[in-house]
Amino acid sequence: MAKIFFDAATNGNPGESCCAIIIKDDNNHHIYTHYIGLLDNHSAEWAAFIRALEYARELNVTNALLYTDSKLIEDAMLKDNVKNIKFKPYLDQVKILEPSFDLLFVKWIPREQNKEANHHAKQALYQYIKNKD
Repeated sequence: MAKIFFDAATNGNPGESCCAIIIKDDNNHHIYTHYIGLLDNHSAEWAAFIRALEYARELNVTNALLYTDSKLIEDAMLKDNVKNIKFKPYLDQVKILEPSFDLLFVKWIPREQNKEANHHAKQALYQYIKNKD
């Protein structure tokens, strides 16, 4: 089963945002970063989650355990519902991607355990802002 760590970094709230996705299996360690737009911090986490699923699908991952430091995302996935309607389109997109996988689990982890994804998201955001100016 692939282990997928994802995180987002935002400059302001809302602000320019980037995400990082780390996909690990027995033989590989893939790192992806992506600019995801002008978003608030929670929307950026949702966008990172969606990008993680898209990258996993591109790698033909069928069984995945996704790790997030966003309790909001874990709760939404456990309850199959969002408290704030603003996040419903993100959950709907996840539901479209979900059938691409045989097994898909989402687990909350403390921020300290998501350091690699956090580091790459911050680096991608720094590079984006630096190159933008």
